[in-house]
Amino acid sequence: MIASIALCLAFPFFARYGERSGLFPSWLSSIIACYLIGILVSNLRVWEVDNGQMEAVAGASMLVGLPLLLFAVRIRESLKYARQMLFGFLLCCVAGLLCTGVVGYLMTGQLPDSWKVAGMLVGLYTGGTPNVQAIGLALEAPSEYLVLVQAADVLLGGSYLLGLVTFLPAVYARFFRPSETGDDEEIEDLNDRVALPKQLIQLGAGLAVTAASVGTTYLLTGGLSNLTVLILVLTTLSLAVSMSPIPDSIGNSYPLGEYFILIFCVALGLMADFRALAADGMELLYFSALALISTTLLHLILCKLFDVDRDTVILSYVAGFYGPVFVVQVAAALKNKRLLAAGIAVSLFGFGIGNYLGIGLAYGIRWLKGAG
Repeated sequence: MIASIALCLAFPFFARYGERSGLFPSWLSSIIACYLIGILVSNLRVWEVDNGQMEAVAGASMLVGLPLLLFAVRIRESLKYARQMLFGFLLCCVAGLLCTGVVGYLMTGQLPDSWKVAGMLVGLYTGGTPNVQAIGLALEAPSEYLVLVQAADVLLGGSYLLGLVTFLPAVYARFFRPSETGDDEEIEDLNDRVALPKQLIQLGAGLAVTAASVGTTYLLTGGLSNLTVLILVLTTLSLAVSMSPIPDSIGNSYPLGEYFILIFCVALGLMADFRALAADGMELLYFSALALISTTLLHLILCKLFDVDRDTVILSYVAGFYGPVFVVQVAAALKNKRLLAAGIAVSLFGFGIGNYLGIGLAYGIRWLKGAG
């Protein structure tokens, strides 16, 4: 319907305004707001939703938005400038892969698609929401799973994030060595406004990479039905572009990429019928709780073993689980500007590797299930 498409295109503007102007409460990010509006319209039956149409909108917005986000990755800077932060982040990746993999394997009998959920959660733990969506698309996971995984993350991950900006830093100070603080070089604001002409150039670059990815996938597989290959090719080509001079010439493409991801979120929310998924939702909540708690504890243990300082422990975790916007918020709460640039750089790096890790883990679990 026209109403559904109009909501997908228009509401992200309001969601971003609400988040950045302080209109929304601190827990309500633009991503959550977009999920919620779609869920409300769908479950309150405000109008009839064409799921096939929304699947097309969601898929198209992801294929366009993902390259624009990945253009903002600075791999060289992440490796050179953020070594300690990168090490803490890699420990988070190791913890996520091990714990989520074990939980996914053990829950095979309770949740038939546990391997897909495990892959999506690893994407969430390394790069955030865009990776969850890309991996879910690549693995052809039910659209409802994508919404429910995010809902579980809002409930569980949001509670932990609240602790990180309130009392947990004082608790962690008893176990981890203190961090250096101080001002650091000024960094690019990911939310900087970009003029419309430059946004059109960015959109053209994103569409070109998407078209090249579609063509490459067709040549490799003889068709376009293998979405796993498409997402991996799209990620690889986008990262290749991020290491070229192109991102510097077209400017910060992160805000435009975020807009397309928000379209995806609205479309996904419109496809979510919670009444028909109450049973699956509880299993997913249980799965997410086990994966999140075990990953968090193992990350803390590994950081203690390798003598990582307190603020790096916290910010490397936030970089993986929550994304660059929350790195800024938590760094401000810690009063440590010195690690801000490193945290954002590593968080963007997580966008780049999250798809590989999530898809790889998912198929690894499926192979083990078959071998067992």
